[in-house]
Amino acid sequence: MVCYDGGMPIPTKSTGPNLSDIAFGARLFIKYGAFFLVFLIIGRVILNLTVSIYTTLNPPKPPGPTYGFGTLPPITFPSTGPQVTAFTLETKSGTFPPLTNQLPVFFMPQQTIGLLSLDSAKSLAATLGFVFPPEQTATTIYRWKRSSPLPATLDIDIVTKQFTMKVDWGSDPAFLSKKSLPQQLSAITNMRELLQNADLSSPDIATGEAKVTFLKASGISYAPAVSYSEADFIQVDIFRLPIKQRYPIYGAQPLKGNARFIYSGKSENGANIVEMSYNHAPVDYEGFETYPLIPVQQAWELLQSGKGYVAYIDTGFSTATVRNVILGYYDSDVPQKYLQPVYIFTGDHNFYAYVQAIATPTQSSKR
Repeated sequence: MVCYDGGMPIPTKSTGPNLSDIAFGARLFIKYGAFFLVFLIIGRVILNLTVSIYTTLNPPKPPGPTYGFGTLPPITFPSTGPQVTAFTLETKSGTFPPLTNQLPVFFMPQQTIGLLSLDSAKSLAATLGFVFPPEQTATTIYRWKRSSPLPATLDIDIVTKQFTMKVDWGSDPAFLSKKSLPQQLSAITNMRELLQNADLSSPDIATGEAKVTFLKASGISYAPAVSYSEADFIQVDIFRLPIKQRYPIYGAQPLKGNARFIYSGKSENGANIVEMSYNHAPVDYEGFETYPLIPVQQAWELLQSGKGYVAYIDTGFSTATVRNVILGYYDSDVPQKYLQPVYIFTGDHNFYAYVQAIATPTQSSKR
């Protein structure tokens, strides 16, 4: 603004910012804004790291048990098993490992016979190479037979689709004279494909662990072989996927998978697989309720008192040395309503024993 005094312009001081002021302010804003942004980034990283470390050192407690299925029935283990007269605990630490105090229990949908159950079983039998009409041997069990290339029988439960197949390879004196055993990977792949073609490859065994065992002939039965080169047969077992990739699922025979095939060295179809078994019941992995577990010490005492189930120990041994104990699930050979957790004791000479992990009503009242 310019004023006039006697005709002479008198300059006055401007009240607004000039370009120098604006540039200076912009530089300050950028400078301190950058410092503030870096502070926010570093502060966020430090905060996240602090929270992560605290959560690791002080994990949140899981929600308590839900008891949604009410009182669970006791697990029905087989009535007979290997006889073990004494148990010794010799873990690496000399005591039990830390284990969780609760686990989910899963609902197992019950299967029932339907109008198409027999037709479905006939279709399965045809896939396995049995086309002649079957005979009924029990309420839900049907048996198929064939005579070529070797005598064989197939038993199918038309409700559960569980089956066993055996080839009488001992009826051919020259059966073992020439052999060309499949490679391990080839046998596993063939087994998975056959299960898939038979519509038996459920998600929990489609990618389950596959275990290969070498066998040699012992009369008309089998015995372990030391290596592939000495084997007459290759046995492949496929197991269910572990729960949460952590808790294995075992049956009454812990070394036997839900599916087991025994391959021979014969290349002709119908003689290349001399034995098959399939024992798998559906599990609703989304339908579960959480239950508390008895302490592992109590499970150990129950095992020692004969209230557990000894599933396996090598022939000739009657005393068990326990090297480890884990939690897992018991998959019964007979229909069961729930898939329940068990303590699994393992040790020398392929020792396996199970103790129900969920407290029964009697056990709960004693706690």
